[in-house]
Amino acid sequence: MKRVISFILIISVVFLTTVSSVYAENRTGTVPDGGSLPADASSTGAALPDELPADTGLPGNPSHSGKRNAAGEPDGGRRLENIDFFTDGLYETVNISAPGFTDYYITELADPARIVIDLVDLDVPEGQGIIRTDGAYVKRIRYAQFTERIARVVLDVNEGYDFSIVRTDTGLTAYVREHPAPEELRKDGVIPLGPEYGISASGHGMDETVTIALGGYDGYSISRRTDPERLVVTIPEAYVSSGAKRFDYGGERISSLEYAAAGRSGAEITISLNAQFRYRAELSDGKLVISFSWPTYKNIIYHNSGDRIYFLIKNAALTKGTKDLKPLYTASADESGRVWTVTFPSQNADLGEGVLDINDEYLESFEVKNNGDGTTSLIFTGRRGNSYLVYTRDSGDTAITVVRPARKDQRIVVIDAGHGGTATGARYGDLYEKDLNLDIARRLESLLKSKGVQTYMIRSDDSNVDNYERAYIANMLGASLYLSIHNNAAGKSSVKGTMTLCYPSTKSGFTGRQFAQIIQERMVAALKTTDLKVRLRPDLIVLRETYMPAALAEVAFMTNRQDRENLRNGSFRQTAAEALCGSVMEALEKIA
Repeated sequence: MKRVISFILIISVVFLTTVSSVYAENRTGTVPDGGSLPADASSTGAALPDELPADTGLPGNPSHSGKRNAAGEPDGGRRLENIDFFTDGLYETVNISAPGFTDYYITELADPARIVIDLVDLDVPEGQGIIRTDGAYVKRIRYAQFTERIARVVLDVNEGYDFSIVRTDTGLTAYVREHPAPEELRKDGVIPLGPEYGISASGHGMDETVTIALGGYDGYSISRRTDPERLVVTIPEAYVSSGAKRFDYGGERISSLEYAAAGRSGAEITISLNAQFRYRAELSDGKLVISFSWPTYKNIIYHNSGDRIYFLIKNAALTKGTKDLKPLYTASADESGRVWTVTFPSQNADLGEGVLDINDEYLESFEVKNNGDGTTSLIFTGRRGNSYLVYTRDSGDTAITVVRPARKDQRIVVIDAGHGGTATGARYGDLYEKDLNLDIARRLESLLKSKGVQTYMIRSDDSNVDNYERAYIANMLGASLYLSIHNNAAGKSSVKGTMTLCYPSTKSGFTGRQFAQIIQERMVAALKTTDLKVRLRPDLIVLRETYMPAALAEVAFMTNRQDRENLRNGSFRQTAAEALCGSVMEALEKIA
C-alpha cells in the first residue's frame, strides 16, 4: 500500500522548537563539520546545522543574483513550492517541486548519514521546516533558506541506503532504497537509478549490448581507454545523479559495468571489455544502446594507458636501421593538420582493413585502408599538434608513437624506467631489475607531479621499448631533461654502491655531465651508499642520441647482499626517488 505525505510549503509549515534553537546556534558563520558558510549566509539566518562540508563547491558567480523583487521574491519568482514523500515498497520517493531553479548540488555526508541537496537561486517562503517521514530509509526531510541564493533540502537517512536524484520539469525527485549488493546487480544485469532509469548489459557473445537510460544525452561522448580495455561514456547533462556502482557481467565481450556521477549533473559509465572491440552507439526509444564487434583489421593494438600513446603493429617493416633510420613508407598530412597518413607496400605488413574509433585526448580514429594498388595506408585522424614516430624494432614489430611536442613555455622531464618486457635487465632470484626501475620511476613521477613538473614516462608498465626509440621519443617531445633509471650487477658480489652515467658532451650550457653530478651527490647523501662517482659512457644510446641533458642513475647493485636487501625495501626506493626528484628540481633551476 502506497503511503503518501504531502507538504505544501506556501500553505503550512511544520516547525519543531528544538530545531529553531539548534539553528540559532549556527548563525555565527561556522558549522560543527568545520566548514565555513558562504559570505552571504548571515543575511538570511536559518542555516541548517552540520551539513556543510569543508568545500561546498558552490559557484562563485551563479546566474541569479539573489536580489528580491517588489514582492519580496527572488527575481523571476523562483520558490520552493512543495515536498512530497511516498513509498511503493521498493523506492521511497521525495518529490521537490521547485520550478525555475538554475542549478543544484548533491553531497553525501556521514555520521549521521544524510543526503544534502542545494538548489541555486531559490526562495523558501517560510524560511525553514521539517517533515517527519519515518520511512525505512528516509527518516525525515529538513529544508531551509541556507543562503540568500540557496535553498537546502536534507534527507536524513538510515545506513545501507542507495539513492538517485532525477531532474524533472518542475524540480527534483529523489529515489531512496536499499543499497543493492553486487551479486544482485550481476544477477539482474542492471545498475538501477530509479524506476525509469538505469544502465544494463544483456545478450551473449556477438549479441551483447549495453543500454543506458538516463533521460538526456546531449553532448555525450565515448572515449577508448586501454590496459585494461574499456570504453568511457560521458554524458555532461544526464537527468539522473546517484552514488557509484559497478558489477561484473562476465560476458564474452563485456567484462563489467560501472557508473559514477560526473560533475553536478553528469554521468560517466565505464564499460570494461575483454578485447579491443569496435563499438556502435545509437539512440533508440530514448535510450543509448551500444553494441560491440571484432575489428576487421588485424595485428594492430592501440595503447593509451600512460604518457606514451602508441600503436603496436605485429610483423610490420616500416623503417630500417637504428641510428640512421630509413623510412619504408611515405607520409602526408592534410591542410588542417589533423589527418596524417602513412602509405607503404602491402607486402610489408599483413593488416587487412578497418576502422577503430578512439576519441581520446590525442586521436579521434584510426583506419587501415587497402588502396588497391599494392599499397596500404594507415590514416590517423587526431588533434592538432600531434607528431608521429614510426620505428620498427629489432623484434620485427613496428611501434607508431603519437607525440605532442612541448610548447616554448613548457619544460618536460622524460623519466625512462630502464629495460622492460622481454628485456629484463639484471636478475637475482625473483628480483628483476626492470621491476625495480619501474617502481622507482613511478615514485619519482608522483613526486615531480606534486611539484607541478610535467613528466613523460617512456614506459608505465612492463613493456618493450627499444633504446633508439626511447631517445627519438624524447627528441621529438623537445624535452628539457632525460633521466634513465637503472640498477646494477657485477661479477663480484662485493661490488656495491651508486654511480651515475653520462655522455662526454662538449656542448656549452648545462650538460648531462652536470646533471649526473647533481644526481650522484644527492643519491649518495640520501641513500648512504658507496660513492662510485660519475662515469662517462659514450657508448650508451639513450645518453648519446638524446639532444637534451641526459643522465643514467645506477641506484644500487642487485648482486651485493646489502644493496639487494635495500632495494627490496620500499622506503629505500622511495628515498632514491626523493633524491632523484631533488636532482631534477635543481637541474631545472639551472636550466632556467
